[in-house]
Amino acid sequence: MTTTTAPVLHDQVVSLIEELERHDVYTNDYFTFLQENQWNSRTYDFHRANFFHRTEGTVKGIAHVCAQAAARDDRDMLTLFSFILNEEAGYGEPEKCHEVLMENAHNLLGEAEFGLAPLRVKEARDSALAIPETFAYRARTRELVGGSYQRMLGVAMALESHADTMLKVCRTAFRNASTGLPTTEFVEKVEIYFNIHVADEGVEERHATDARKCVLNNARTEADLAEIAYGATETLDSQLRMWNAMYKAVAG
Repeated sequence: MTTTTAPVLHDQVVSLIEELERHDVYTNDYFTFLQENQWNSRTYDFHRANFFHRTEGTVKGIAHVCAQAAARDDRDMLTLFSFILNEEAGYGEPEKCHEVLMENAHNLLGEAEFGLAPLRVKEARDSALAIPETFAYRARTRELVGGSYQRMLGVAMALESHADTMLKVCRTAFRNASTGLPTTEFVEKVEIYFNIHVADEGVEERHATDARKCVLNNARTEADLAEIAYGATETLDSQLRMWNAMYKAVAG
């Protein structure tokens, strides 16, 4: 049995979090492409299909975390992530559900700027534009959250930390792409999807902070820490492989 003291473990968790924040996923070539280039019809259609399929698993993952936290009597985890789930589900108002906002925002811009037909989020899994790395990312995260409780916590922490950077980059890309929509319509019907996550209230930053708190609560042994680190690192590695593959597809 490990004899590592609580303060030492706390410091090790903090070091892990700092190390994860330096992961290459935050500075990948696809993010650079999105910030420095404008989409055309082909690259936007490709982005939409893969982003939809990637993100469609968000609510399912959070619901799984809540179920596991309830089963483990982890009150902090259940309280924090059930609130996140409530946000994702639009506080009980279907039209404010984040998936609906995501779908509407992408389809409105796609039609206005590129003449693209709408795509439903659930249809993205059957799109010929969805690449193997996107499916692999979904499969890998499902596998990881189905592991130990601590491994699941590592996944949750990694995803919440990654979301803030990802959504800010995508918002920039959407702003660069919007040339035809009136400003008010763009802000209220397109940019709203990003702003509810990364505007002044810093929703995604709060989510990441909450996830880190839950990790700290549950890192009681060296074995716990190793599982958390594995879940988080594998999640970011899988996400990086997806972004890298998407960059090759649009830059080739």
